[in-house]
Amino acid sequence: MINRFFHFWQYLLFAFVLLIFSSCSGEIEKKGVVKASENTGKPFVFPKNVKYIDSLKEQNGLNIKWVKKGKGSKLKDGDLVLINYMVTLPNGKLVDGSSKISKSDLPFLVGYNMQSKGWDEAMRKMSVGDIATVILPSELAWAEHSMGETLPANSDLIIQFLIVGKVKPAITVNGSKIWRWNLFKPNKDDIGFGPGKTVKFNLIVNSMKNVSLINTYTKKTLISNKFEDNFEPQSLKKALTNAKKNQGIFLLVSPQEVSQIKGIQQKFTKEESLFYNIQIVEVSEK
Repeated sequence: MINRFFHFWQYLLFAFVLLIFSSCSGEIEKKGVVKASENTGKPFVFPKNVKYIDSLKEQNGLNIKWVKKGKGSKLKDGDLVLINYMVTLPNGKLVDGSSKISKSDLPFLVGYNMQSKGWDEAMRKMSVGDIATVILPSELAWAEHSMGETLPANSDLIIQFLIVGKVKPAITVNGSKIWRWNLFKPNKDDIGFGPGKTVKFNLIVNSMKNVSLINTYTKKTLISNKFEDNFEPQSLKKALTNAKKNQGIFLLVSPQEVSQIKGIQQKFTKEESLFYNIQIVEVSEK
């Protein structure tokens, strides 16, 4: 079981992922690939002095107040959604958000611990097009963990959300879903991963219940594979094929493939998927 300390540091890694995605405009190709293009630098501005039209308060302290209820589909576990958000302390101090990094339409995979558990719980209550304020008690945020003066320990958090839309996977194989994007503007000289090539990448693996089942960032090591190697799961090879340096990949591994993975020493239910968050570091001829 990964303890809550590592869950907290996942927050910092999530911020890193958001910065990666922020080099994209949020536009989506027909195949579900986020297209790299110039960002306007003008993120969504949340309305002030709003009137709430609906609210929901759970027994665990989760409180959602809607400014607008969208007409899109309800969010569910495994959806990759684009969001704009702002996180503040109860005193109004800004902790994090789209406006802080001057970017918009940032990605979030629902249900797989990219943030604290309160985020996932709130997302499951929301739909595409929603504008809402979410109040998280500290137990659903970061509890006793802190980030200095930015985020004191045992802080409640107030998060304002705009749910922009869902992103369909670029590829589906064996029930597993793959999304791809460019971290930076592609270099025409970069080679793609294929026969005779070696790829090196960072990887974080989460389930719906556990964080950092694999985390190469904390271990300060890279995973290296030759194209001719055996891959577990099989969809990982499909996800990596043609990938280039600095590309990013989200892979949601289907329960069918999870049952075939030998490298993770963890018991999973027959219905459980795994979330692979991949950053390509290098592709070489070696």
